[in-house]
Amino acid sequence: MRKYIAPGKLFAVAVMFSIALAVGLVWLATQQPWLGMQLGVGPQGEVRIERVAPGGSLPPQVAGARLLSLASFSATPSNLSAKPALWIEPNDLIEEPDTIGSPEFLRSFYTRQDQMIALLRGGPLALEIQREGQRETLIVLAKATRPLADLPMKLWMQLFVALTGGIVGAWVVCLRPRDGAAWMLMVAGLGLAMASSTAALYSARELALSAPVFTTASRINSTGSLLFGIGMVTLFLIYPRRIIPRPMLWLPTVVIGAAIAFIQLVEWPSHMGLLNEAIAATMAVLLAAIIAQVVVNRRDPRARAMLGWFGLSIGVGAGGFVLTSVVPTLLNLPPFLEQSTAFLFFLLIYVGIAMGVLRYRLFDLPKWSFGLLFYGVGAALLLVLDAALIYGLALDRAPALGIALATVGLVYLPMREAAARWLRRNRALPAEVLYLRITEIAHAMDPVQQQDLQVAFWADLFNPLKVTPITAGKPVATALQQDGASLTLSPVAGLPGLRLDWAQKGARLFSSADLARAKALNTMIERSLHQHQEYVEAVTSERLRINRDMHDNIGILLLGALHATTADRKDLLIRQTLTDLRDIISNPDQTSLPLPQLVADLRAEIVGYLEAADIDVRWHDNGLPNALLAPQIVRTLRSFLRESTSNIVRHSGARCVDIDLSASAEQLTVTLQDDGKGFDAASVRMGNGFRNLAARVAQLGGTFDLSSTSSGTRISTKLHLDRELEAAGADLDEHLQDRRAAE
Repeated sequence: MRKYIAPGKLFAVAVMFSIALAVGLVWLATQQPWLGMQLGVGPQGEVRIERVAPGGSLPPQVAGARLLSLASFSATPSNLSAKPALWIEPNDLIEEPDTIGSPEFLRSFYTRQDQMIALLRGGPLALEIQREGQRETLIVLAKATRPLADLPMKLWMQLFVALTGGIVGAWVVCLRPRDGAAWMLMVAGLGLAMASSTAALYSARELALSAPVFTTASRINSTGSLLFGIGMVTLFLIYPRRIIPRPMLWLPTVVIGAAIAFIQLVEWPSHMGLLNEAIAATMAVLLAAIIAQVVVNRRDPRARAMLGWFGLSIGVGAGGFVLTSVVPTLLNLPPFLEQSTAFLFFLLIYVGIAMGVLRYRLFDLPKWSFGLLFYGVGAALLLVLDAALIYGLALDRAPALGIALATVGLVYLPMREAAARWLRRNRALPAEVLYLRITEIAHAMDPVQQQDLQVAFWADLFNPLKVTPITAGKPVATALQQDGASLTLSPVAGLPGLRLDWAQKGARLFSSADLARAKALNTMIERSLHQHQEYVEAVTSERLRINRDMHDNIGILLLGALHATTADRKDLLIRQTLTDLRDIISNPDQTSLPLPQLVADLRAEIVGYLEAADIDVRWHDNGLPNALLAPQIVRTLRSFLRESTSNIVRHSGARCVDIDLSASAEQLTVTLQDDGKGFDAASVRMGNGFRNLAARVAQLGGTFDLSSTSSGTRISTKLHLDRELEAAGADLDEHLQDRRAAE
């Protein structure tokens, strides 16, 4: 059985191996002889001592002097012809010897490097310098090792590029071990690490390296450059889509590998001049592969987004290299950045391609692309204006830079912000239309119509190729799916979730800005639906309340007026009906009433109504406490007595009714018992009045009971008081005093 190795362990091994190689290179750089000077080429092509390091072999006052030659201290003026000094040339300081096309010159370069390192390690040196027109000879002894602190920044930058290239390549492979594009990216990363790390060693030298070390590093560097080409060309032949037959995928490895073998193994360095041609040909094939991928994938938004990562990284990296290295050379200016620093641009290209292979946040690429484009254009405009003012109008560097900065700040930056706002605007649905559409969805009464309106809303907003309702049982969140190819919307207020595929009819992916907008609008739709549902429920509840109050209160009063035997009684009941009607319509909550007052009013009303129907009443309400009843209890108690007496008058045939009201500290009990004919509670269905009463009582947490026999019917209810009766006495007295004052 094949043993499984966790990707994390492989990645950890790759990281430790890369760090070990970097540490080895740093150690090798510190094992070189050291004088403590930094050399540079002056404007006349002379080699100058630009800086003297503290703790080195040279005195500080030689900084700025011209370095002419090196010689062994044993060489005396009498035998200089036998042992001539080694004159220092500007080409001795060249960073990248691979750019030397002539094999003879390259051999001479390595020979001179070997001679200089032999002098540095051979004992005391005679350095001939020139200061202020006068030649001087300094006798110094190079130190055996170079301090770590003296290693220049260019070495650390190139090592950073090498480490990042190797580690990123290993990381991508660990994340996508079955992806051929990931392996090709790792091959390219290995080539970048080889080229950058060896260049870090010899480009950061103080003066010289031994020929074996220098030539080995140079050969590894050139091999790494072409290995980078193998990885990149093969990558673009298979990613995002394979564009050549599978057997031909080995062609870049075979052809470029043959070029590597020929250059490195056949009479090296006789064919090093072919290196630049091989690299140029590789880049041309790479460009053709990229163009072919763009053409083949022109109808695939996801593939276009992946290629967008590649194009963005290559454009920014190559553009930065051209602006900082190529353009100044064309203008006969020194490059803005050293060749060692240019590796950072290639690292940018590599990391951008890695993000494309990983398909990292493809949906946000347009936003980042526009941002980088705007900043890149601003930087390019600044450089071009600065150069034009200096070399076209002959301005000094300081005023030219100031004018260029002012022009960019006052002209370009406002234009950039205006363009960004124009690109970010919602060209499909303005805010007022969004509000109207969401309101339309919320107010639709038919669920099918609501769903149709919801689908149409999202279709108009993002113009997707397809909108599909999600009916699966698992929860659906509002999120981007498949690298932005789809956008899922969570269900809202009973409406199903949706999946939107391919924004703008497949022209682009959904972005994180689309996701944020979808979350906000989906939440707004949900709140609108809930609010409208609450509104409908409130309207329905209010209608039911009015219906109950009309049935329980108005009906009984009108029925009492109908049976009234005197005009005064009839007028009183009609006036009471109008008062209650006004309370039902304009004052649904009414006001709190003292229990004794409410009972007294109801006693006069109920007894008069029953007596008008020739029914005797025995009313018992002794010992009721002074309690202020809440409006809900007032309405419920009034409705209970009125509905109960109305049913007794209409259906019972009773001659006498006992009405009993009693209260404890927390509960009010009301019972009506008549001597009528009764009914079978199991077979007779309760009317709306009693059902309304039962619902009212239940809402207040009370109980409602109805029982009937052939000797009469008993109706009772128990209502919970909202406040303790003893504590309510003071409020009752105050209420009664206010009422008397008002009367």
